[in-house]
Amino acid sequence: MGFTPGAISSNGLPGAATVEKTSLKESILFAFDRDPSINQQAAQLGIGQARIDEARSGWMPQISLTGSTGHSQTTDSSGSLKKSAAYGLSLTQLVYDFGKTNSAIDQASAQRDSYRYQLMGTLSDVAEKTALSYVEVLRYTALTQAAQDNIAALQNVQRLAMLRSQAGLSSTSDELQTETRVAGMRATVEQYKAALNSARARLSVLTGINAKTLSPLPASLEVEDDSLDSIDYSLIPAVLAAQTMETAAQHGVTQARSQHWPTVSLQGGRTRYESTNRAYWDDQIQLNVNAPIYQGGAVSARVQQAQGARAMAASQVDQARFDVLQKASVAQADWAGARGRMQAGIQQLNNALRTRDVYKNEYTLSKRSINDLLSVEQDVWQSTLSKISAEYDGWSAAINYASAIDNLMPITGIEKNAEAKLPDLS
Repeated sequence: MGFTPGAISSNGLPGAATVEKTSLKESILFAFDRDPSINQQAAQLGIGQARIDEARSGWMPQISLTGSTGHSQTTDSSGSLKKSAAYGLSLTQLVYDFGKTNSAIDQASAQRDSYRYQLMGTLSDVAEKTALSYVEVLRYTALTQAAQDNIAALQNVQRLAMLRSQAGLSSTSDELQTETRVAGMRATVEQYKAALNSARARLSVLTGINAKTLSPLPASLEVEDDSLDSIDYSLIPAVLAAQTMETAAQHGVTQARSQHWPTVSLQGGRTRYESTNRAYWDDQIQLNVNAPIYQGGAVSARVQQAQGARAMAASQVDQARFDVLQKASVAQADWAGARGRMQAGIQQLNNALRTRDVYKNEYTLSKRSINDLLSVEQDVWQSTLSKISAEYDGWSAAINYASAIDNLMPITGIEKNAEAKLPDLS
């Protein structure tokens, strides 16, 4: 399948820069820069990294300054001590917590990876949305041009009818019938122009550019007949995001279970006390063990919640694979159907074109009526319409398939950075 559109007139849409020509790759890259959902998902990725840093801080020493002022009195066997102020420095260092902190770090890391894959999925969605809009512009450009070509063909018939009428070989009604068909097709052209303007407006909003000419679609978009058997689910962002969320849920179970075990930390501090009769320093360094004995079943309940979240995450992995297979299967079926319809349309068009040539010759010899000529022109138009519709239905199906298996960006020439697992937008 393929079609090289003619020039597309500019509408000068507000907020869209006018360019002479653009390709599918350029349109997608412009859409990446413009779509707010990508910035939102990128911000979510930044939040995920900050959560990792927060979890890692559990292993860092916790240092704090303390200070107080006001009346305070301590009474013991040696008498009373009245203090008016106290200030000092304290330090706490976690020694061992039976996996609480490490599980929190691992869980945050898995969630961050899930956000990265979700960002990749968002990029794929934006690319798909842009590519489908791109196809619609090409579709209505082709339909508009085909309708204009049909008008030109009808006008040729009209001129032929006029010459025969002037020669007294036919009545003026032949010319009038042809004019009626021309008027009807002009209305069709206007409908397609309106649809083309709408499609171009949608593409301009997505990309921020208004191109006069669109490059043809890459032939590499075509779908292989046995491609469903070669889907690599381990590379698809939706599946990867679900898998990392399952991993995060597993770390959540480990973290919840670790709440049954104690936390060991080293605490030290130096505090200065100001009193009415003397001032002194209070120095301390202690090994602190905090071991929960009974919390009313709260820890066990948290473990059950975490196990439920893990089970849900596991089912979401299966759901993600199912969704990919379903979308890819439907797209492949649509592609095959469109390809079959296109081949039938081409054959029908070739037959109609041959019939038109024969009918024209027979009309000049008074062996055919004007209705025969107009009927075959209608056949040419219908077969052309069927061919174009099937062609671009196929391209839409191919884009849906490539998006389903996360192959749309590589096909259009947007290479992914293997290290960061994100596309290179430069």
